[in-house]
Amino acid sequence: MKRNRKNIRQWYKDLSFRKKFLSISLGICIFPVFLIQIFFSEVSIHSMNKQIKELTRNNLIQISEKFSLTLESYIDIVYQVYLDKDLVRSLSKYHDAGQEEQASLYFKINERIKQFAESKTAIRSISLVCKTGESITYDSQTGSALDNIWRDYTDLRETVPYRMTHGKNEVVLVPTQKFIENGAEEMLFFIGKELYDTENLQEGAVAVLIMGIYEGELNAICNGKQSDIDQKHSANFITDAEGSIISFPNTSYIGRKLLDGQDELDFIRETEIFSDWDLGSIRYQDPETGWMFYNIYDKNYIMKDVNSVQNIYRALLAVDVLVVIVFINSINHYFMTYLSKIMDGIHQVEKGNLDVWLEVDRQDEFGRIGQNFNQMTGKVKNLIQEVTEISEKKNQAEIKALESQINPHFLYNTLDAINWMAIRQEEYEISKMINDLGFILRYSMNQSNQMIAISEVEQWLGCYIPLYQMRYGGSFDFHIHIEQEVRSVKLYKLLLQPVIENAILHGIRDMEGGLLQIDIGMAQQPGKIHVVVEDNGIGMEETQVKYYNQRDLEWTGEKGIGLANVFERIQLYYGKEGEWYINSVEGVGTIVELVLPVSV
Repeated sequence: MKRNRKNIRQWYKDLSFRKKFLSISLGICIFPVFLIQIFFSEVSIHSMNKQIKELTRNNLIQISEKFSLTLESYIDIVYQVYLDKDLVRSLSKYHDAGQEEQASLYFKINERIKQFAESKTAIRSISLVCKTGESITYDSQTGSALDNIWRDYTDLRETVPYRMTHGKNEVVLVPTQKFIENGAEEMLFFIGKELYDTENLQEGAVAVLIMGIYEGELNAICNGKQSDIDQKHSANFITDAEGSIISFPNTSYIGRKLLDGQDELDFIRETEIFSDWDLGSIRYQDPETGWMFYNIYDKNYIMKDVNSVQNIYRALLAVDVLVVIVFINSINHYFMTYLSKIMDGIHQVEKGNLDVWLEVDRQDEFGRIGQNFNQMTGKVKNLIQEVTEISEKKNQAEIKALESQINPHFLYNTLDAINWMAIRQEEYEISKMINDLGFILRYSMNQSNQMIAISEVEQWLGCYIPLYQMRYGGSFDFHIHIEQEVRSVKLYKLLLQPVIENAILHGIRDMEGGLLQIDIGMAQQPGKIHVVVEDNGIGMEETQVKYYNQRDLEWTGEKGIGLANVFERIQLYYGKEGEWYINSVEGVGTIVELVLPVSV
């Protein structure tokens, strides 16, 4: 993949200026226009979809509210029946009446419910089902007390409306039921309510009222007042709270149920009713009934105006591309004319003709290139002559600067000579100091950033600290304790030197009985070592302790090789794995702790 990208970059570098200029110009001019076109197109579609959803949802809310108002008008009729004391008393007597009185009551009750049934044209039937199974029904379509919608049932207690209503002390809304009548389908939804004799409530319900209403009333609410265009390209339907279809443009699907988790669009696609639509949908659930109102629409039709605008955008983009190509090609030709002259001059120089001269008749960048080219060819001829002379002088020159450099070996050899002089004079203490100093110089000057074993660090400390002891007249003592298991662990050379020096110079240098304690061992955290440098010196101010204990501080204020240098190196070497802590009390002493990853 990297090789392919490299090949593409090289291919682009090898293109001529004309092709590069053309491709860059087209990219700069056309690409933003293309992005803007896409952006505005997406914004238009998003805005249109949002408006469609808002309008459709509002329409569904209006349908739901209209449905609620319509439903209330039918519920009012149910309650009128419920509050008709004469009717309820007749029902109470009907069960225990004799044959002749029962017949009289039957026709009286039937005549009364007929009045209620004919109060609205959408009411197909009103049935009163007694607890004994006897029923009185008026069917507005047949006009008969005997021939009605329930002709296939001998006991209306077996019907779905009765079973859903019985035992409930409220108005019950029963989903649409399908009936076959004279070979044709009839769709009705029902409202049910138990009737009680308020003077004999202890006897329970005297009957269950079942009011059958044409499903067309629901369909009229859903789709009745839509425009012709809306009816051709959108449709509404209703399901109950369990997903059973109550009202649908094609009545053959009424009673079907949306499966658990099934999307309404998947169901619509299965029906293949709107197979030529690019389907979109909006839903709204009525908070009172729990019924769900759906709107299905054809997105292609709704978005046709947006698509028309997009086509206009595309046409304008094509025209813009053609205009830009012509314009860029003209500019490209204008530039290339003079650039070709410059290239011809360069080719002449390549052949060794330094007398070539370009005619400059412009003051733009190309004109200045031509002027510089003319100046360059003149200077090149002079430089060739100067280089020839300089080369001859260099061949005769001798480099003496190397002979005057001080070689580090000179310093080591001189210290060695002084050491032998001290031994001859039996100044063994001076000899030891010279040996320690030589060791420290070699240790310090040889790759100061390399990592060495802690055992070597111990050896260096054994030479370095005694020099300070001798310098300050043995005013302090020191102890070094290193655990055996960390002796082979590696540490960066000279990392501890500023910490040791700080403890001596700023802690115990001018005090009697000073003590410097160095402990190195394994830390409590796995895979880390613990370095502790402790002194009983004058201590540090609290502000200094807070300053040095910061982790996110950029060490820009302090120079040299002090504590800040140590902590900065820890951050550079170990990152977040390296830690340090300073505890100090003025007049008591200072403890510097380093927690570092194990390196071997």
